[in-house]
Amino acid sequence: MGVSKLKYFLKNNWFYLALLALILAIAFFIRWHNLFSYNTYWADDGGAHIDYLKAIIYHHRLPTLAETYTAWHEPIYYLLLALWAGLGRLFGTSSLNWLESLNILFYGLFLGLVWLISYFYSQKNKWLALANFFLFSILFTGVKLSAYVNNEVLNQTLILLLVFLFLYWKLLSPHKEKKIFAWALILAGAVLVKITALIVLMAVIGVWLIKWFLTKQKYFGKYIFTVLLLALAINLPWAIYKNNNYNGYFSINIYDAKPRQNLVTSSGWHYIFAINTHVFKDYPVWFSQPNSYFSILLSDSFGDYYNMFEVGTENLPDSAKILVGNGRYTTPPLWQAMLNVNRLALIIAGIWWLGFGAWLFACLKNKKIGDYDLFILIVMSGGWLASIFHNLRLPYLEVGVLKAHFIYFTYPLLAMISYRFWWQVIKNKLWWFIVVMAPILIYLWLAWDILLVDAYPKI
Repeated sequence: MGVSKLKYFLKNNWFYLALLALILAIAFFIRWHNLFSYNTYWADDGGAHIDYLKAIIYHHRLPTLAETYTAWHEPIYYLLLALWAGLGRLFGTSSLNWLESLNILFYGLFLGLVWLISYFYSQKNKWLALANFFLFSILFTGVKLSAYVNNEVLNQTLILLLVFLFLYWKLLSPHKEKKIFAWALILAGAVLVKITALIVLMAVIGVWLIKWFLTKQKYFGKYIFTVLLLALAINLPWAIYKNNNYNGYFSINIYDAKPRQNLVTSSGWHYIFAINTHVFKDYPVWFSQPNSYFSILLSDSFGDYYNMFEVGTENLPDSAKILVGNGRYTTPPLWQAMLNVNRLALIIAGIWWLGFGAWLFACLKNKKIGDYDLFILIVMSGGWLASIFHNLRLPYLEVGVLKAHFIYFTYPLLAMISYRFWWQVIKNKLWWFIVVMAPILIYLWLAWDILLVDAYPKI
């Protein structure tokens, strides 16, 4: 882009760029504040992630289960974290804050991918991309994951990268062998960050098989062979290592003491379809009863359902704190903030699912769905089905098997499809902004004290 074109672009998009910059500033401020206010050891599995890193740095090997119960985790994130720790030492720091800051960088990439996917998927609708970018810059799940050492941010980011490149490179077209090879390498690396990325592998094979069957084009078979071969070859050493040391490639050792239940007779069915209205009325945090898959996901997505950020509340006077069911404390203002956020979350999620449902109904009615729409639908469905499968096989909510961040990558895809539908349906764009943007602005206002660690009033 020449200087004249750049000036023209800036002149005609200054307001939009200013809004993007403002959103980035808000997102960065929240995360910068939490970087110095929150400690990885306070987070779920936080200390275990650090123990994994210590084995790499000090013993130059992967950890054992005797050293950390996360030893079965795929290694790539921790190897990158070790390199980040080495870079920190070059700058004279080995602080925990430095290690935690890596996830802020990764989440910046996640947000960039949210904007790019939304922009290109919506035929370059910059306002739809802005809405999705804004929401996921401040949504609690993303803020939480940015605050401590964990492998989930990189995992979610790589899944979105694979989705974006599949759309941007048009990998349903012929003569894409070089791009397929590059895409397969990224996929193989993503699986070595977290096995969740296999959802994308299954989705892409599924959509290629469908297209192969319908069009009889043999290049789809070549694509499938290339991706499977590279993914298998690159992951085989780790698969053998994990199978030999952790009772199978798909094992999750933290749950070895608890039996895996039959899908049909699982005790998890009682909460999969249950609705807990108390999270909206009078008890917004863990353990809010009755157990409900939907209510827990909603509250954990938009607010601090698991009381992760409310550190220090136990030191407040009895009159200024509330003991909740999981043995932690909250404050009356944060309790009310959670109730308000959960109620608003119901509206935002309702907008998502109404838009998505109407779009899907139109596809079924017309008996037609776009090829890339089908790919995104399979990716999202894979995430949701994997979550339900996991909860039916291991229905032990007391150990946190149901958390929003496990399927976080599906959220911006769901919102994107919904916002695109509303953009097409609502002719008066002022009303689109009211339907889509107003709830996001209200969420930022209501959730502010929840998003910032130690934001409760000091006494």
